[in-house]
Amino acid sequence: MPLPEILNIGFKIDEPKLWATDIPIEEIDISEIYYNLDIPYLEQEGTDDWNLTPRMLIENFDKEKHHARQTKKADLKYPIELYFHQKKWIILDGVHRFTKAVRLGYKTIKVRRVTEDIAKKTKRPVKI
Repeated sequence: MPLPEILNIGFKIDEPKLWATDIPIEEIDISEIYYNLDIPYLEQEGTDDWNLTPRMLIENFDKEKHHARQTKKADLKYPIELYFHQKKWIILDGVHRFTKAVRLGYKTIKVRRVTEDIAKKTKRPVKI
């Protein structure tokens, strides 16, 4: 299945390059980005598809062992990376941290807002 349209930003991000970029960290009310709970960022166990939302992971935590482990070990001292696409702030990096924060009932979360300029400077080179 192709990447969901909301996540199709036209390029892939080089995460280490993004992490090394100086972007201000802000703390926001997590409810501002709750709609990310219903975006299929992940794959269910045993599939190769974009078919698991953070909400589904939270509701089926015992069944999704790999993502449950990733969520448990996610370190909330690091911000999640947000990118404005199709009139919404989507998660470029930090889905497991976001899921953990929601699951634990956090009211706020640390974020870095990645501008289009920064995203283009930190995209992965295309392999030919």
